[in-house]
Amino acid sequence: MKDKIKRIILEWQEKKHDHVFSRKYSCRYSEEVNTVIGVRRSGKTYFIFSQIRQLTREGVDPSLILYINFDDERISGIQSDHLDLIIDAYFELYPENINRDIYLFFDEIQNIENWHLFIKRLYEQKRFKITITGSSSKLLAREIATELRGRTCSLFFYPLSFREFLAFKQFTFNKNIEYSTKRFQLIKYVNEFLNYGGFPRICLVSSDDMKKEILKDYLDMIIYKDVIDRYDIRNIHLLKIIIQYLLSNCASEFSINSFIKKFKNEYKLNKETVFNYFSYLEDVGFIHYLPRFSYKMHQRYLTKKLYIADNGFAQLFVFRGMEISGRLLENLVFTELLKSSQQVFYFKNEKSHECDFIVSKNQTIINAIQVTHSISNKNKDREIRGLLAALKAFNLKKGTIITIADEPLQLIEDDFEISIIPLWKYLLTEA
Repeated sequence: MKDKIKRIILEWQEKKHDHVFSRKYSCRYSEEVNTVIGVRRSGKTYFIFSQIRQLTREGVDPSLILYINFDDERISGIQSDHLDLIIDAYFELYPENINRDIYLFFDEIQNIENWHLFIKRLYEQKRFKITITGSSSKLLAREIATELRGRTCSLFFYPLSFREFLAFKQFTFNKNIEYSTKRFQLIKYVNEFLNYGGFPRICLVSSDDMKKEILKDYLDMIIYKDVIDRYDIRNIHLLKIIIQYLLSNCASEFSINSFIKKFKNEYKLNKETVFNYFSYLEDVGFIHYLPRFSYKMHQRYLTKKLYIADNGFAQLFVFRGMEISGRLLENLVFTELLKSSQQVFYFKNEKSHECDFIVSKNQTIINAIQVTHSISNKNKDREIRGLLAALKAFNLKKGTIITIADEPLQLIEDDFEISIIPLWKYLLTEA
């Protein structure tokens, strides 16, 4: 095993990473362990490569950097009590570094049982700058809470934001793009991002069919590797039903009880099992819950809305005649808010007037956002009524309605300023 590890170390160090796309995230190399947590294929590995490249540009000797990907099948059988072989193999290759600070990067480390004990031991030696990545927030959080409390700096990683998507496409723009011929390409990219999301690999593929094939592979990897194998799932059929239900009902209010009630006549469902399966999908970053706003903490999760990690997954269960553009739009706005690290809720008052998103900063509500496919005579009163209810509740003077492609418009309703803006403009302004 040690010889395999040496080959892996040297193979990686011989690779060139000159064309790695830089994200907005960055690591800090203090005493704390960097933990990078996010859904699979969101770009965590290449982010690590970009951080390593930055270190070498700052003058760090490449021999002082050790990278191991625990998804590598050559070390898939390694046990926790053999993890020290990695450090031994490294110092046998570079004995001259024995008394120097070493930068350690361990990718998808949650694949190894009791990994946290190994990291804790390295941390306590005070000579390693440690960065770890993983695809399960709960697994990492649980181990961190028990063994690494106060010793980590967590970074939550997501697929590309729209601005990163444009940079990934090497598309440049200025504030006057709406008057330029480049606006046509921009609208095309907005539609692509809306329908197929921000996974980096997907952004490089032009064929819609190929995008769907890759997204299906990603979903299968999440189902089988991150959920079924890791949590020893027995009722795979139920798990797949839950996933199809989630993808068909994103951007809507949700409860476990409503799901069970819907399917109880067709399947014998155990409430604890159903709850656990939904929890596992949240752990691996596949779904996110949005709480309904309440000043009472315990009431925030009594009702919640459900969103998926990336719009592309929704395409896997779209059939001819299905209308999902409104849900895709709302899901996209949610994920963009999530990527910007803003605290978000949805609002509904006692009259069931609803506003899709209210945004909080420093414990103060600063923005209210309504999302709808388009504004028409049929829905205008409902959408404005929900937004006004939120503005009045939080003493805000103005709010926003985001649509797919309506022309920008300013309205005054009950002395409140309402901005109706198309998605492309919101993404460039707020992303």
